Amino acid sequence: MRGFLLASLALLAAACGKADAPAGEPALYRIDAPGAAQDAEPAGWLFGTIHALPPDSQWRRPAIDDALRDSGVLMVEIADLDPAAVRETFARLSIDTSLPPLEQRVSPEYRDELAELLSEAGVGAQQFRTVESWAAAISLSALVQAQSGIDPAAGVDRSLVAGYAPRPVQGLETVEQQFAIFDRLDDDAQQDLLESILIEEDSDPREMTDAWLAGDTQALAGLMDMGLGDSDADRSLRQALLTNRNRRWTGPIVAAMESGQQPFVAVGAGHIGGSDGLIALLEARGWRVSPVH
Repeated sequence: MRGFLLASLALLAAACGKADAPAGEPALYRIDAPGAAQDAEPAGWLFGTIHALPPDSQWRRPAIDDALRDSGVLMVEIADLDPAAVRETFARLSIDTSLPPLEQRVSPEYRDELAELLSEAGVGAQQFRTVESWAAAISLSALVQAQSGIDPAAGVDRSLVAGYAPRPVQGLETVEQQFAIFDRLDDDAQQDLLESILIEEDSDPREMTDAWLAGDTQALAGLMDMGLGDSDADRSLRQALLTNRNRRWTGPIVAAMESGQQPFVAVGAGHIGGSDGLIALLEARGWRVSPVH
């Protein structure tokens, strides 16, 4: 689950350090209308993004540029990622003065790992005294991300949005809606989220960026699912962070394709595959989804 956070929702990360500039061919899919002829124009494209990368990563390839050129609207998770608005929303939703200390919000078996991670990150538990557990998990993920040289400023979404003007960009949700998903998690799910950061503390965040850049969808799916077990809290997390959002997004995506807009849909890679992913949901409605090589 930490992998999902790093790839999808650590919006407040502040990167540091330097990294190489890896190149790659991330996976891109074309979507064809039900019953469309093989030589018909695509109804749209589906691109699983990653929201933070090593600086100067070379992820663009001709197939992506061609699809962007031919598309009529860019659909992303959030169209307006204004840093000030993100910080304000995060701060407003994440504060609860009635919380116990952070170390009391994880099981005793994880308290040493929590202390070690806080020490390595150069922050104290007191800084999270009134910060809800979901927000502490995102913040700690961002700190790990920064130490690894992964930069949200190099994220794919920001690049796509900046380069698409003056054509329309449509957000599938707002910053407020995205953070509210976490804010509505019950205490058990928030604890599970926080503990998942500690369980995977020794993993390398760049494994995910490497898999994404290589277009290795199988490896990427395994990393996305890391830490997602069969407990009630795990199921609640997956339902809230992935399943429910994918179902909500499918309607606007289909509407854009049916109206002939040929959308280029760029959302976090964790939303693409799996039985509850966008590919499966679109195919269940009769749309044909196939990789673009």
